[in-house]
Amino acid sequence: MTGGDLIASSARLIGVLASGETLSGNEIADALVILNQMLDSWNSERLNIWTININEFPLTPGQQTYTLGTGGNFSIARPPKIERMSIVSLLNPAQPLELPLEMLTDAGWQAIPVKLISSSLPTLVYDDGAFPLRNLNYWCIPTIAVNTRIYSWNSLSVFNLTTDMTFPPGYLKAIRYALAVDLAPEFGRPVPPEVAAQAILSIAKIKQMNAPLTESRLDPVLAGNNRQLYNWISDTFINR
Repeated sequence: MTGGDLIASSARLIGVLASGETLSGNEIADALVILNQMLDSWNSERLNIWTININEFPLTPGQQTYTLGTGGNFSIARPPKIERMSIVSLLNPAQPLELPLEMLTDAGWQAIPVKLISSSLPTLVYDDGAFPLRNLNYWCIPTIAVNTRIYSWNSLSVFNLTTDMTFPPGYLKAIRYALAVDLAPEFGRPVPPEVAAQAILSIAKIKQMNAPLTESRLDPVLAGNNRQLYNWISDTFINR
């Protein structure tokens, strides 16, 4: 579906267009801005993102800071958020070793008193979240060639008026109805209750689909030293 098709479909949902009618050029341009602003807003919420991108880049021995974003040291589109990062040791190229990095907060980076320390493998990384290029600072500074692996949110693509866009299941309806809700004030129209309800329902479906799997753990303090297994069939604990 192109941006023009989507805008016309959403406009029909709020009664701005009848079947076979078209918007004026200025109206289409304004609606396209609203559509892409809406998707930009969706990029700020994890449950709207359907996948995590994994990108790997080489680190240069002796270099601590790298820019991430279009035209930067790591030249990809600046991701809305980085979920996690790793160092990939290349000492055995046949079996590269991935080692998770601890991602520091501002306070964590500030707390490192001497930042220009070198070592074979970094253990910490600080992302300042700058725009348009994020700055990634590795500590310690690597003395050998290693790679870094970045797990980041996959931004939703923006629309234009003529290019066909594809999304995973559920997205086109969610975008269509959510856009209708956002377009209504622009055209001075009320949002039909059934359109608002479908927008909420369709967005909820994609968020449910995108919800990350979580691991449930019991605090060791609560478990104590006496480890027991629970037999759900007999409703009894098994001592070990």
